[in-house]
Amino acid sequence: MANRATESLEMKVPSVMEYLDLVNSVAEEICKRLQIDEFTHDTLTNSVVEACTNAMEHGNRLDAKKSVLLRFVYDESRIDIYVTDEGDGFDLEAIESPVTPENLLRERGRGIFILKSFMDEVHFDIKPSVGTTVHLVKNLGQSAEAAN
Repeated sequence: MANRATESLEMKVPSVMEYLDLVNSVAEEICKRLQIDEFTHDTLTNSVVEACTNAMEHGNRLDAKKSVLLRFVYDESRIDIYVTDEGDGFDLEAIESPVTPENLLRERGRGIFILKSFMDEVHFDIKPSVGTTVHLVKNLGQSAEAAN
């Protein structure tokens, strides 16, 4: 891929789970545009969908009147994804580890663990009664070499 300037794309979707297919399609198109290897493509698109699912379900409580804002900022070496809800926020320290013996068989509670496992950086900007922004970072400079 030739050297490209930083590009960005922003989209806003209502907190309706059916919009996750659209979110996934947009993330896939950006991956294609950046010529990302299959492994990185899969982890990145899964992370975007997981972050949006959390924003819709936990942040906005599936209130269709509330939106999730996504912003992708990318170039050939890095992609930053911002997922913002309109919810009340949460206590990050209160999230239990899904890998402790008592939580291994739970059906839920793995979202943040997945994000941290798949992405190079995960940051939370939690503003109670305003919303939460999850900032996902994936460095792409070595993604093609890592797949070989």
